[in-house]
Amino acid sequence: MLELQVPLLAAKALLLLLLFAFIYAVMSRSIGDLRKIPDDETYVPGRGHNGRGTYARRGSASGVPGLVVEDSEILAPETRFELEDGETSMGRSSGSTIVLRSDDYASGRHAQLTKHGGLLYVEDLGSTNGTFVNGRKTVGATPLRNGDTVRVGSTTFRYEE
Repeated sequence: MLELQVPLLAAKALLLLLLFAFIYAVMSRSIGDLRKIPDDETYVPGRGHNGRGTYARRGSASGVPGLVVEDSEILAPETRFELEDGETSMGRSSGSTIVLRSDDYASGRHAQLTKHGGLLYVEDLGSTNGTFVNGRKTVGATPLRNGDTVRVGSTTFRYEE
């Protein structure tokens, strides 16, 4: 009976050690994600960490393609993000072009908009909750047309050409 108790005790100890290692890994990853968004930075909608990025304003279209906030818990309705040539990143990270700072459903690097061949494409960057165009989850680069809706986290944008 004694020879059976020692291996069972060792197995229990190993299982407990693995459980603590898993909890530690989950907690350190969560804390690391939270530290990526510094609280001491001044938040300016539409500006990346280096001051470049889209111009955010409220009001009507300016002839420049852009995303207009339709529904959001963190951004004012009808806020317009003008899309410049090149890539536009979206996410909670302060390095994103369109910063969704307090959106718990957006990833740090959530989605990317790219102009190619006269069309604008949206692509999910491996986010946890996905990126949706007109209510459908995107797979790969998805082209956008005037009036399409794009949901990133809890924020829904309308694309205007």
